[in-house]
Amino acid sequence: MNIIYILTYDCNFRCKYCDVYKHNNNISIDVINQSFIFFERNNFLINKIKFFGGEPLLKKDFIKFIINNFPKKYNTNFYITTNSTLIDNDFMIFARENNIEITFSIDWDLDTNRENRILAHGDNLSEQIINNTKIYSNFVKINQVITPKNSINFFKNFTYIYDLWVRKFNFLPAYYIKWTKNWLVNLKKWFDEIYDFYKKWNDFELINLENYSDISFFNLGIIIDTDWNIYWTNLILSWKFKKYKKDLKIWDVFNWLIFDIQNNVFIKDYINKISSILEIEYNKSVLVSVKYIDLLLNNFCNEFKTHRN
Repeated sequence: MNIIYILTYDCNFRCKYCDVYKHNNNISIDVINQSFIFFERNNFLINKIKFFGGEPLLKKDFIKFIINNFPKKYNTNFYITTNSTLIDNDFMIFARENNIEITFSIDWDLDTNRENRILAHGDNLSEQIINNTKIYSNFVKINQVITPKNSINFFKNFTYIYDLWVRKFNFLPAYYIKWTKNWLVNLKKWFDEIYDFYKKWNDFELINLENYSDISFFNLGIIIDTDWNIYWTNLILSWKFKKYKKDLKIWDVFNWLIFDIQNNVFIKDYINKISSILEIEYNKSVLVSVKYIDLLLNNFCNEFKTHRN
């Protein structure tokens, strides 16, 4: 099972395609300590701890505290997705010493980053994103974000990142927006091109194979929110779904759990609840787009699996 800590809803960027509800709401040490008690009390089987935001590296001290103090009986791995601008050598050393998987989210070349990634305050840091990707390419994975507008340059920008010596890719199409037929055709074309590139060189990894979720784009697992409540999906990060937090809440870290939240029937019912909310919030054309995006991405991943096996 995955545990996801929402460390903060704040971020130093206001990226055009990101729908996280940005505000200065942070987790506390009290909530973190109580979560440790909650996990041990309920004897969960925990495989991976993920740190989400906002920008999780705004709270490096909380990340270090959780890793250094998490109950030792759990043999867990740790995972962070970051825009990379707050990374430094000290934290990278800490990450390598503690087996933290780090993923940089990048919007391809410098001009595209400048267009999509708008700082909350101050100057644009797109050059820093590119430079950090160069510096740490051997140690990180990359989320290559794909928007409809930029899908026409998908392969070109993949090779740009590849030439920075990145060799671990997670391709991340923008979900829950409407993709036109032409944009989908472009995406399919470049997925095929990347697969052909892989067959020729066979020297990069497709991280999508590790990141499957029953709900497109959103992670499932035990989500520890900043306000101590527990959810089964990080859908609650979105400004569009904050009004559903009361419905999506399953428990909180300060109370005894009285039912099995790992039960398959419970999880299935919860997924159905999320699907119903998505149908309320998005029109049919957008949901159809999601299905096509999923189909293209799944077919692409299956080709990799077939070739690898």
